[in-house]
Amino acid sequence: MPNPGFNQVDKIISALTKNKKALTLSFVFLFTAFGVQTSHADYYPTGIQQNVSEQTLINNGWTKFYENSYGAPLGYSGTILRPTGKYVILSGKAAGSNTIMLAAAAPTVDVFTQTVVNTPQLINGTYWYYTQNIWEGIGAIGFAPSNQILTGPADVYDLSDPLRMSWHLDPVTAGWRLGDIQWLEVSTDYLKQVWTWNGPEAPAPAPAPKPVETYVRKSTNLQFNEAMYGSDKLSDPDGQLRKTVDAIDAKYGSLIK
Repeated sequence: MPNPGFNQVDKIISALTKNKKALTLSFVFLFTAFGVQTSHADYYPTGIQQNVSEQTLINNGWTKFYENSYGAPLGYSGTILRPTGKYVILSGKAAGSNTIMLAAAAPTVDVFTQTVVNTPQLINGTYWYYTQNIWEGIGAIGFAPSNQILTGPADVYDLSDPLRMSWHLDPVTAGWRLGDIQWLEVSTDYLKQVWTWNGPEAPAPAPAPKPVETYVRKSTNLQFNEAMYGSDKLSDPDGQLRKTVDAIDAKYGSLIK
């Protein structure tokens, strides 16, 4: 004969199991729809990029650090280009446009590490160079798609290559190339840009768990009914209570543990 007590427990646990599933699905929906994420996505492109919207950089946490015409000199060291952020993007675009024509990203410290003449360093999928005093004190900074460059002082290798950007480092001479567009020493039609970013936001540390309070009944020689119900007055003369608990343990023991 079915035990009415066991049936009742079975219904309760079944209801809790269904509610647990519903609760889990609710959390999955909320985390998917509204997300637990940083204030912006991560945009750190590998290799040279073309035709990138400025809004893409802004939406992904990049800040414009420097912008001026190709005709504006940068000085011998180009320190006005160096931001304090962890990552940097050097880019060029047409004046009045919101679309970047050419850009590349890399760690700031690597981009502004001195390189030997015509010896660019491969960083994040792009060959970078930052060389001072190449010719009569004039240096150059820029990037290329390969390790073949010819700085004189700006990179004049393959003038038809749309993926090369090179700027003079000099207090007087500016320019020089934006892809296959060159001789921009006095140009106001194109702009040089520097963007900076500090990388992904670190997740907030999880709060310390609250200490779990446990209660241990200090008693000895407890009978089964006393251990289960904390009472010295209950009894189980026919053993039915023990059978019910054993049945629950057999069916739902894995959940309880």
